[in-house]
Amino acid sequence: MPRRTRVILVLFSIATVLCAWAGLMGLGRLTNSGFLPDDAPVRDDNRRLSAQYRAGGADLVLLVRADTDVDSAAVAAQGRALGERVARSPGVVTAVSYWSAHDPALRSRDHRAALITVDLVEKEGRATRAAQDLVPGFTGRQGPVTVSATGPAWASVQGMQQSRRDLLAGELIAVPLSTLVLLFVFRSLLAALIPLLTALVSVTGTLACLYALTFVMEVSVYAANVACALGFGLAVDYGLFVVTRFREERAAGAGPDEAVTRSTRTAGRTVAVSAGIVALSLCCLLTIPLGFIRSVAVAGILVASLSAAATVCLVPALLSALGAHLDRWDVFARLRRAGPAAGAEEGAGWRRIGRAVCRRPVLWALAATAVLLALVLPLGHAAFAPSDARVLPAAGEAHRTQEQLRRDFAVVPERTVTIGLPRGTDRAALDTYARAVAALPGAAEVRTAGGVYRGSTHLPAPAGTAPVAAAPAGPVLTATAASGRESAEARRFVREIRGLPAPGGGALVSGEPVRVVDTTAVLSRALPPACVLAAAVTMLVLGWFTRSVLIPFKAVAMAVLSLGACVGGMVLIFQDGHLRGLLGGFTVTGTLDGAVALFVLVVAYALSVDYELFLLSRIREEYLATGDNTAAVIKGVQRTGRLVTAAALLVVSAMVALAASGVTLLKVIGVGLAIGVVVDATLVRGVLVPALMAWAGRWNWWLPARHRWRATGDRHALPTDEGAEHAR
Repeated sequence: MPRRTRVILVLFSIATVLCAWAGLMGLGRLTNSGFLPDDAPVRDDNRRLSAQYRAGGADLVLLVRADTDVDSAAVAAQGRALGERVARSPGVVTAVSYWSAHDPALRSRDHRAALITVDLVEKEGRATRAAQDLVPGFTGRQGPVTVSATGPAWASVQGMQQSRRDLLAGELIAVPLSTLVLLFVFRSLLAALIPLLTALVSVTGTLACLYALTFVMEVSVYAANVACALGFGLAVDYGLFVVTRFREERAAGAGPDEAVTRSTRTAGRTVAVSAGIVALSLCCLLTIPLGFIRSVAVAGILVASLSAAATVCLVPALLSALGAHLDRWDVFARLRRAGPAAGAEEGAGWRRIGRAVCRRPVLWALAATAVLLALVLPLGHAAFAPSDARVLPAAGEAHRTQEQLRRDFAVVPERTVTIGLPRGTDRAALDTYARAVAALPGAAEVRTAGGVYRGSTHLPAPAGTAPVAAAPAGPVLTATAASGRESAEARRFVREIRGLPAPGGGALVSGEPVRVVDTTAVLSRALPPACVLAAAVTMLVLGWFTRSVLIPFKAVAMAVLSLGACVGGMVLIFQDGHLRGLLGGFTVTGTLDGAVALFVLVVAYALSVDYELFLLSRIREEYLATGDNTAAVIKGVQRTGRLVTAAALLVVSAMVALAASGVTLLKVIGVGLAIGVVVDATLVRGVLVPALMAWAGRWNWWLPARHRWRATGDRHALPTDEGAEHAR
């Protein structure tokens, strides 16, 4: 083994161990936050309501259930004591209990349960950590009452805990299953280990970098999920591509060192371009003012860059070290039927598919497009909203308690909009404003210190009660939406509240329905420019790589179709509830979490670009060598079909474990990515792209003469690749 190879392997080994240690240390510093946009009006309104009005949103809700009436002496004493202890706890801004406010809305219909609503510190990450420290000491049996918790902060904590358990269990399934797939594809234990080692290096390196970033910014726990999912997908794909090319060169008669050089020069260049497109495209997501999206983007940029670096540095060193021993230890040799040796003769089945597609490209293109459009159709009724406790297992505390609130209480905190009016608002102005809010479509009731408003009816507060306490900064109202926070009616209700003329010139508006409206609005504004910018970056880099005007436009169009089919599948399954029993059951809310759907699209887009470049690089190489577009398409499909299929199988095997998770968000990620990868590897790369390239013929490679001359120095020559040149 050459000295330089030994040095590279030793350095990578040491770096991987150190990065693994740092990455594991950093997992505890990740937060389940960043789902509220930085510039959302509700963020500032909620902060001012908490600080000035002592009436922020209910980040945490404690359900206190008794065997007797909650107004009995023993239960009331325990309830007051609990409320006072919660109010004194670290991280708590305000705590309002039924026994301190005497608010009938905080008491259940059967008088056997009551609520303590808790407003935690402002930042999402700090609120989650405060809930994590506070809840265990207050839940369970507390004298004559039993306490359970729900609310956004506690749902976030339980979701993070469940996700970690499921991801660990998933890795125990995914890694052995992926190893078996690689063994079967490569027919060698040594060859199968190389892509896995590449993934290990890139993932551990990314986790270590995320740990360092936690000291300067909040990093979402989903960034670690991105590192694992995207790192596994890209790094294994890159390793597959280089190792497959190395074996082809060896089969063609090249020596080990020459084969390493050729495979690194050709496949390594494609890997570098792929990683560059992925990283640059993800940079566009940094423009979205959502901490979760920025964390995901940073993780994706890091893992793409490190995957490429590991592939072009570590993989050649491993291939050089293993040399002629690469094809040893085929553990499935006895189970495998005799077939063609690895190398140029492989892919006969894909060659037949390529020939069939190229004979009737228009027919195949129309058929594949029709299937993709059918998968895209459910996207037309997609509805997006931030997730809540219903994404957790039904038996989980946060989910179970939230359902009890929905069933037993007239006013549910997640449907409540808190409104703060300016200081000096008199009783008449407050009454007029409350009546106007109560008369809005979608309003169930409005509560003030003076009573309850339902439509045109005003019910004065009973003696000795205060439905909503007056705050020093001004009066506070709570308006309850008639439907769930994710419904169109609730969103319209919030917008109409904001549009109402308020006493003193303005009102502060907060609550879960407001959070849904603001998050959706910010994403709707920021996402289209980011996507257009990502598409432009992809087209520019692909145009430079392929020396073509037409191919980049086709590549982006194929990505849009593929991603549309991916989201359509998620809508059909998780929003509409189809295949619910097959996936182990989940709560159908009628919406998808927009941030998680975007996460799926980011990873799916990266893998789509990955597969596209694998195919295009081989087609272009064959075309430069022969000048025959149809033959180049067939050869490209033959050379990459088995590779892309193996890569897709590996990703799907990893996603199966996520799909079995008890957290619906992880199910969405697993199933969504599996749909995207399968569609892209079969319909798009196997049929649609070859059909369109066969139909376009030499127009695939058209480039204005001035740019062609700059690329080659010859006005009559095609662009070159690694010295290959073919005259027109």
